Amino acid sequence: MNKPANPVTVTLSPEDAADLQARVERGEFASLDEGVAAELAELNYRRAAEIVGGSEELEALLDVLEADVVDPDDSDSLPSLSEMLADLKAGMKS
Repeated sequence: MNKPANPVTVTLSPEDAADLQARVERGEFASLDEGVAAELAELNYRRAAEIVGGSEELEALLDVLEADVVDPDDSDSLPSLSEMLADLKAGMKS
């Protein structure tokens, strides 16, 4: 269920633009768009890890989410983030 991308204009410093272009030229990314998207994904990951207390905790939470079988259309069956974090923390203590 991907929505069509809305164009966004971003201004980078000359240094950041040159670094990103060099990474594309080295083949790290297929395009500048892909590079920017990858960097945003990394930022989102780091922010999520900070929120839950570190990358190990985030990975454990993601594992729980992958293992949980719930009906995404039934909001009552979806555990809240706070419930999942509490379960995760309880499991880490035992």
